[in-house]
Amino acid sequence: MTDQTPPAGRWQRRLLVASLALNLLIVGAVVGLAVSGGSKGGPQRFDLTAGPVTRAMEPERRDRVRDALRDSDVFRPANRAEMRADTQALLTTLRAATFDEDAFRAALTRQRARLQAGQEAVLNAVTREISEMSVEERTEFADRLEQQLRRGPSQRSGDRDN
Repeated sequence: MTDQTPPAGRWQRRLLVASLALNLLIVGAVVGLAVSGGSKGGPQRFDLTAGPVTRAMEPERRDRVRDALRDSDVFRPANRAEMRADTQALLTTLRAATFDEDAFRAALTRQRARLQAGQEAVLNAVTREISEMSVEERTEFADRLEQQLRRGPSQRSGDRDN
């Protein structure tokens, strides 16, 4: 009985860590997109990957995830413009002499719907790639993911100084 418990515990722990990390990365990336103004004078930069999860993938799988997200409607410029408009509506509502709770709630509800759509697109793309992996590939992926989670985010030369 004790021989079977450690592998199951390790597997469950890895799955829990991966799930938590994926959820946090998705929320962080989408919220960062909504709040960030991008680099000064240049186009807004948004990494269409799921951080450590896709960094742990083989390059061709990572490319397919990125392509699937680019092809989705979730990250189109019109959606980003809508996010900026809703953010502006929130600020306007907050600065008004009389607080309009309905307008505030409506803008936040639209933002939440877009965040959920982004999370769903990332989840679908990543899950599709992982479901196509063999047992050996998933085991190797889990090992690489665990290493990524231990290391934390990598520093890229193009990252902003802010």
